[in-house]
Amino acid sequence: MNERRIAHFSDTHVLAIRGARARQFLSKRWTGAVNLALARSRHYRVEIFEQLLCALAEAAPDHTLCTGDLVNLALEPEFERVHALIDEVFPRETLTLVPGNHDYYAKDAVADGLFERHFAPWQPHDAGQDDAAYPVCRVTDELFVVGLSTAIPTPVFMATGQVGPDQLERLEAAFRRPEAKHRFRVLMLHHPLLPEPARPMDSMRRLMDAEALIARLWKLGERGPQLVVHGHNHEFKRMQLPGTPVPIVQVASASRSGKAHRAEFNIYVVRDQQLAAIERHIHDPETGRFVRCDELGQPL
Repeated sequence: MNERRIAHFSDTHVLAIRGARARQFLSKRWTGAVNLALARSRHYRVEIFEQLLCALAEAAPDHTLCTGDLVNLALEPEFERVHALIDEVFPRETLTLVPGNHDYYAKDAVADGLFERHFAPWQPHDAGQDDAAYPVCRVTDELFVVGLSTAIPTPVFMATGQVGPDQLERLEAAFRRPEAKHRFRVLMLHHPLLPEPARPMDSMRRLMDAEALIARLWKLGERGPQLVVHGHNHEFKRMQLPGTPVPIVQVASASRSGKAHRAEFNIYVVRDQQLAAIERHIHDPETGRFVRCDELGQPL
């Protein structure tokens, strides 16, 4: 039986402000700084992310995906910190990543290309795309990954995302390439495809052109992804692309402390070109280790 194990983490929210200049907070960052002071800095801990990276190294997956929000305020010291952590664990060919809304938190970070400058080694273009940065594409012996950027600068208190028509065209072209046909196909992005009406302020956090993306995936049919993965909402959830058998999996935060929605990463077990199982590796605050669990969160 042919088996592959694909790891997935997201939403590390690493904070590092040493060296930042006061004028850099004369933007949306001031609201982020208040949020940090009130709650976020207590809940998202870099030491937990470091423990997760150790657990990932021990798990030795065939490949790892990261769906963004690596940093908190999109300050250069944060990008430098995360780059150093990732570079210790992941050779270039073992990780593929895309940005989240916090990676594009302020316009100056986007203008300076901070995310792409620090993480370009893990953003391949293996399927012969043009000069556009996104989508990224990873091709291995048995895996075909397309990674969209949904990250855009947004006004204060907004965390929405957008793919845009140009990326949708390149997405379709990528999945129609011959390299995709006989490999397990994965689509990765930061924002959820499906709305969560029961979630507070979902309209302020949604993927604005999700319907257009879903329509493009329907158009691809059997040539499209066999698995869609994302982050953003900081809790595990398994869904399904409407009208298809394609699973959509949301991973929890990679650094969250506390009792609810503790830090975790997923491993997708692929057998014979099908998703056979999802392992959730959930942080145990007593030991600092990540416990291998089934999809329901029960230890294996």
